[in-house]
Amino acid sequence: MIRKAIASDCEQIADIYNHYILNTTVTFEVDPVTAEEIAERQNKALCFLAYEEDGYVLGYAYASNYHSRAAYRYTAEGSIYLKNGAEGRGVGTLLYEALFSAAKEHGIREMIGVIALPNKSSEALHQKLGYRKVGVMERCGFKFDQAIDTSIWQRSLG
Repeated sequence: MIRKAIASDCEQIADIYNHYILNTTVTFEVDPVTAEEIAERQNKALCFLAYEEDGYVLGYAYASNYHSRAAYRYTAEGSIYLKNGAEGRGVGTLLYEALFSAAKEHGIREMIGVIALPNKSSEALHQKLGYRKVGVMERCGFKFDQAIDTSIWQRSLG
């Protein structure tokens, strides 16, 4: 079931995200987050969704303002994270499609995705969902003693 994320999800969402923080370069954060920090992010997001199965959050997605300047008001950056082991079951596709609908309800016309490289599965998901790669920022991140490039993806919501 995909639904709006609620306060009681924050602990599970923090656990999902902390796996990526501590073990991957998918996110450029380096310190684990708390449930309280996730709650603050939920409150600031345009929309924040959770995928729940049998009482457990298996993934989440959210859209946030791309930039604070007024001319960007119809553009949002989307992010999605799945519980380790929940990949390859279509959860990411379902979450992103629901996120597109929720973002459109907030007046969003363009979605931006930022992918730390390499990440073939995330690039494949974005391409499958109609995003197109619009650029690469070289060596813009540094984590685990390595420089990391990011690719920028864009999708119109119509």
